[in-house]
Amino acid sequence: MTAVGDWRGDWLSLLRQTADAVQAALSTFDRWHDGGDRPDQYALDQVADAAALEVLDAAGVGVLSEESGLRPGSGASTVIIDPVDGSTNASRGIPHYCISLCAVEGLTPVAGLVRHLVSGEEFTATAGDGARRNGQPIIPSGRTNGERAVIGVSGRPGADLPVWQVRVLGSAALDLCAVACGRLDAYIDLNSNHGVWDYAAGVLICAEAGAWTGEAGGRELFHLSHSERRGPVAASTAELAVLLGHAQHEESAPGAER
Repeated sequence: MTAVGDWRGDWLSLLRQTADAVQAALSTFDRWHDGGDRPDQYALDQVADAAALEVLDAAGVGVLSEESGLRPGSGASTVIIDPVDGSTNASRGIPHYCISLCAVEGLTPVAGLVRHLVSGEEFTATAGDGARRNGQPIIPSGRTNGERAVIGVSGRPGADLPVWQVRVLGSAALDLCAVACGRLDAYIDLNSNHGVWDYAAGVLICAEAGAWTGEAGGRELFHLSHSERRGPVAASTAELAVLLGHAQHEESAPGAER
């Protein structure tokens, strides 16, 4: 195992090892309907978290996990992890859920990985090096208006959204990756109720693909608090983000509005 401090140039290797461990742990799992220790948790979340922590603890990095909170490492690097994003889907047999991993140095995202835990499709990004799906570069749709726009949402959408159609799919990480590769034209959290683990990797992947990213209330997206919640927003273009009420056409780096 690579020593702590040596991951800077090869974060994706560590994130892939972690995703492999989670996928292996769930491959023999058979208690999909069982609850966990908290009302908002499933047994599958705990099993996935334990598998991920075994890899990340051995690497000596800090971890912020939805399931087990913040675990300091031996340096300034932290991996923000949702072991199973879309666990309600998983518990109900809906084959649309993933692992979401984002490495940050301080609060600056440096690498992200989202792996669909049913299909195996993998989205990755490293800071300054673009975004990829299964190793191939991706870009957003480029849509600038709502006439034929299809967007993903979290929450209950009203009739006033100025777009053609909406999708409520149950995984923020996968929805954000869908924006990054042009499957969806935008994504908005209508309730501003996501933990950073839900969206950190997806926001970096969107930003590196060239999408606009921001937060519904204008707050910083990247933090290391287990209790704080945010409203991630992504759009194929700033023009579409303006239409949705979430941009002023300016650009910025990952971690702020883009």
